Amino acid sequence: MKHLVRTSALLAMLVALLTLGLVAPSTAATTTGNVKGVITLGGQPLKGATIELYWTGDDGYEGSRLAVDTTDSNGAYSFTINVNGLYSPGEYVGHTILIKDSQHRIVATSRTFMGRAGKTVTRNAVVKKAATITGSVTRGDGSTTQLLRVNVLGPQVPIDPNRDLPLAYDEVVPVAANGSFALQGLPAGTYHLKFTDAGKTYYPQCYDNAPPSDDCDNSTAVLVNAGQTVATNPQVLTNKGHRIVGTVTDTSGQPIKGAYVQVAGKPDLSGTSSSSGSFKIGPLTDGTYQLDVAAPSPWASADAVAVLDISGTDALGVQIKLKSKASLTAAVTPGTGTATAAVQVIRKTSGTASGGSVTVSSGSVTKTVQLAKGKATVKLTGLPKGKREVKIAFSGTSSTAKVTKVVSVTVK
Repeated sequence: MKHLVRTSALLAMLVALLTLGLVAPSTAATTTGNVKGVITLGGQPLKGATIELYWTGDDGYEGSRLAVDTTDSNGAYSFTINVNGLYSPGEYVGHTILIKDSQHRIVATSRTFMGRAGKTVTRNAVVKKAATITGSVTRGDGSTTQLLRVNVLGPQVPIDPNRDLPLAYDEVVPVAANGSFALQGLPAGTYHLKFTDAGKTYYPQCYDNAPPSDDCDNSTAVLVNAGQTVATNPQVLTNKGHRIVGTVTDTSGQPIKGAYVQVAGKPDLSGTSSSSGSFKIGPLTDGTYQLDVAAPSPWASADAVAVLDISGTDALGVQIKLKSKASLTAAVTPGTGTATAAVQVIRKTSGTASGGSVTVSSGSVTKTVQLAKGKATVKLTGLPKGKREVKIAFSGTSSTAKVTKVVSVTVK
């Protein structure tokens, strides 16, 4: 009897400890597991392959990379994984590994798997040999440059079959200063090549100087088999154009990065300013070109910042100066036949008060006053009774862009 009493007391104590969270039940659920696998190529383990771990989402792999491993001499990799799910514990739909190779021996690919809490799952993969296309391309004027590019137009083989992009291979490859290039990691198939100039001097050119087109499908095709290296004919860019080269700054001369400068009506003729404010547009034929700018905040975008006549030469040293955006606030108080606007204008780049003038109008009633320390109070009189729109227009200054605001009030 004493033994039963002692056992009951121990059970009661254990239940109390569990309730307080001081003792974990032996069956407490774990949220982690493990995955391991071996990567083989041609029946042999692949050493040195890069394995990247991601969540699997609704459309292929998603989110930031969770972990990375490199296969050992046995082609093996392993990860500890969390099976709590990408969005919530109840929404786990698996993991994806991306299989890549910095030595370009294989076609980059992926595999999915379902992890199991407290268990180790195995996900092996047999990968395919990659092909390589080599060649050279140079400028027609013989100038050395690292700004030439090869656009690779080939099989639409994504690295993850559940996503359209990225493809298993690089679609744009830089050319070395000596003109050589190597297109690596390619799946077997047929390719068309387009050569472009990031320096924007030469027009794009298809392989073997075929007539230019978006996909160069009328050019000589390059066929490669798995594991094969194919050398192409040397290429020379021959169709040279003109360029617009300049800088984008604020009104004090400080460079502005990220301003999108384009020829009006032709978005394919554009350039984005660098950290030094510099931009290039081209190649261009002879003609007259108007430049518009879409500016990053807090600067104001502007149209027709320059109109250039290009005839037989580049347009160099083009200076584009952008104004600060203005922040206009206005409180309009209606009265009997009146509307009084309390206006404030602040420069967005500096947060300081702006000079200049504001014009307040409603119908035919208009009044213009100068800002004092960025502020002004303007009273309109003789307004008809009823709902009226009051327009507040800041004129802008040499360094701050104009802005307009409309406020609806009910005049007594």
